[in-house]
Amino acid sequence: MYTYKVVKIKSSWKGTPKENEEQVMNEYAIQGWQLHSIIPFSSTTGGTTDLKLVFEKEAKSNKFLDIKGLIC
Repeated sequence: MYTYKVVKIKSSWKGTPKENEEQVMNEYAIQGWQLHSIIPFSSTTGGTTDLKLVFEKEAKSNKFLDIKGLIC
C-alpha cells in the first residue's frame, strides 16, 4: 500500500515557476518520496500556469484505509 502527497508549484504571471522543480523533487526524495506524476494546469488562455507534483511512498502501516480515510 502506498501513501501520496501532492505539492503545488505556482508560476508567476509570466509562466515561470516560482520554485525550482528539481530542488523540490530532490527535497522530497531525501524524505523517501518518489515522484509519481506531474499534472500541469492551464490558464484560460492556454498557457500552463501551475504544476502539481504527485509523490508516493510505501505506507509504514499495513492497516487498510477506506476511501474516506477511515481505518478498517
